[in-house]
Amino acid sequence: MAYTAADAIAEALAQLGTEHVFGIVSIHNMPIFQAINRLGKTRIITVRHEQAGTHAADGYARATGKPGVMIASTGPGTSNTVTGLYEALYGSSPVLVITGQAETAFYGRGAGYVHEAEHQVEMLRPVCRRVESPRHVSQIGPAFNMVVAEMLTGRKGPVAIEIPIDLQYAAAEPFSLNLPQESRASADEAVASRVAKAVGQASRRIIVAGGGVIAAGASDKLEKLARLLDAPVLTTVDGRGVMNEDDPLCVGNFFTSAGIYQAIESADLTLAFGTRFAVGNGGVGQKMRPPGKLVQVDIDGAMIGRTHSVDIPWLEDAGVALDALLAELEKTEQGGLTPNDAQFNETVSEARDGVRSSMRARLGKDFQQIMDRLRAHLPADGICVRDQTISAYNWGNMLFPVYSPRTSLNPTSGAIGPGLPMALGAAVGSGKKTVVIHGDGGFMFHATEMATLAQYKIPLVICLFNDSGYGVLRWLQENEFGDFSDTDLGKVAFVKMAESMGVPGRRVRDIASYDQALAEAFATDGPFIVEIDMEYFEPMAISKPPHQKLEVDVKQ
Repeated sequence: MAYTAADAIAEALAQLGTEHVFGIVSIHNMPIFQAINRLGKTRIITVRHEQAGTHAADGYARATGKPGVMIASTGPGTSNTVTGLYEALYGSSPVLVITGQAETAFYGRGAGYVHEAEHQVEMLRPVCRRVESPRHVSQIGPAFNMVVAEMLTGRKGPVAIEIPIDLQYAAAEPFSLNLPQESRASADEAVASRVAKAVGQASRRIIVAGGGVIAAGASDKLEKLARLLDAPVLTTVDGRGVMNEDDPLCVGNFFTSAGIYQAIESADLTLAFGTRFAVGNGGVGQKMRPPGKLVQVDIDGAMIGRTHSVDIPWLEDAGVALDALLAELEKTEQGGLTPNDAQFNETVSEARDGVRSSMRARLGKDFQQIMDRLRAHLPADGICVRDQTISAYNWGNMLFPVYSPRTSLNPTSGAIGPGLPMALGAAVGSGKKTVVIHGDGGFMFHATEMATLAQYKIPLVICLFNDSGYGVLRWLQENEFGDFSDTDLGKVAFVKMAESMGVPGRRVRDIASYDQALAEAFATDGPFIVEIDMEYFEPMAISKPPHQKLEVDVKQ
């Protein structure tokens, strides 16, 4: 059999270190699927929808640090990937979409070629860092290298390449994948010295760690800095796991909590690594400027100073910056580096414990146990993925303990629905037992992916909180307008739905049966769904949105 461009793509994926790809086969990508299977170095996971496959590639990338790959068909298949690419772009996740295209002889003619998509490149550009469309077989290698370099250089993000079907079949020569080699030894010494001087002059320092620290593989370096300075570490939601949240120095994802903000407002220095200080709902993040002198380290210069004025900007990879700063501080330490003010640290620690205790109390006795039992069953290095749902907002994103990097995932964009496919991808990539916390409304976006879970025996435990509707939106409507509408979805028998696709499960109505179901789920080789019927559990007391003052009890 002649060597084709599809074979060259398959070999490039192997060179990229891609062990799994997600995809749906079609007439416009069959040669690539066949070539991947012939080569035998990459396993294809056939999903049920291209949007889910792109979210799965995203979850794969976040859990492993490796690029996630989705292979789609041209036209409708590619348009389905856009939402997943949007989330990957928002979350700085390295995702590659490979799609077909009409034959080059018909491209741009508007002659009704099947799945014709003349403006596919323009459609993809707003949600990708780079899109390439080779028009000759000799252009495929350079185009593939360009999108991979863009995906992996600087602030990572999604990219796409479309390959016309006739080029996939065409005879070709292999091409080498030239992975970008970023320098990690050239930090600006002048800036590092300036930051070290600011550290030496401060006595009430805090550290804010975002997802950029995890992306840089620099969690150990950040922890070393925290211990050297005896400085409390606050994280963003994407920075969770940068430090064990049981560690006394780790405050966790509470930067925008009023109680924590009051405790840290006397800080004289904030060291921020790998976070853009997302403003969040209602712009609350913009109102809470980090206290004291602000040092912001980010690999993307466009993010520095975007939300808050910065005293010392440092355009650098978080790992490189931490290495340089630690080296400078080791010089200072020999002359005596003053540790953090003990009373300040105690104030922050007490505030953290108080906020956690207050949040736990608002959960009520049932949901405290729901959270605690789930953490007890999930292995310490197991992955917790959360969709945008009431349980995520009220305990999953902040209270549920996270112990290590790349074990805490959530839709950074705030989208409802990506949770299940992201968890699918995370479980495939890591091979670890994974749990996803989901509401019934968002779950219905991609419920058909349970068939994918069953087909490949993916080790995923689905904790589905069923309140028969869009609970978050129902709550927001009730608080804003005094009533709600269009948010009730009816009671769905999700366990029966799951069983019809080959996924076992149990529906639970009390804590004892919930705990038994979790034990069964984590002992099962493959997927399992635990459906929590929220009608039978004590409701949580949920805080009003940041721009409102009161608290209310919401009937789930």
